[in-house]
Amino acid sequence: MKKVMGIILCLVLLTPVLSWAVGTATVSRTTIGATNSRPRIVLTIVWAADAGAVAPDALTINAETYGISGWYLYSAKTVPGTPSPTDNYDIVINDTSGFDIAGGKLANRDTTAVEIVNIGTATHGYPIVNGNLSFVVSGNAVNSATGTLILTFVSD
Repeated sequence: MKKVMGIILCLVLLTPVLSWAVGTATVSRTTIGATNSRPRIVLTIVWAADAGAVAPDALTINAETYGISGWYLYSAKTVPGTPSPTDNYDIVINDTSGFDIAGGKLANRDTTAVEIVNIGTATHGYPIVNGNLSFVVSGNAVNSATGTLILTFVSD
């Protein structure tokens, strides 16, 4: 009987820990093709912090599933939602080795303005996707903050 009571007590004590919320993030894909331009794949990531301002856990973006393996990350657009995240929140898009393929260009995002950055540089060109990516938001302290990240990929 003591064992049963001990197990029940452990379950009661652990239940609040197991039910803590964590923010969410979802990905959707669109293909854009124009007559005189390269095809583009656009991934839209919609994220939300939980009621305690906890950002979503790192979201894995499967390159094969979304058809971006071998493609280049061309641009990224951030759109703050309502409620807006903390001013100067950060986003990174890491490759499998933990390298931010956006090159730090998604740091210090604005709390109200839509911002877009071109990822490539004259020196290094555009990063090619070779494997899964991970999306990470940090620096937010606003409860239930939301935002959208729109990534545009081009083929060679």
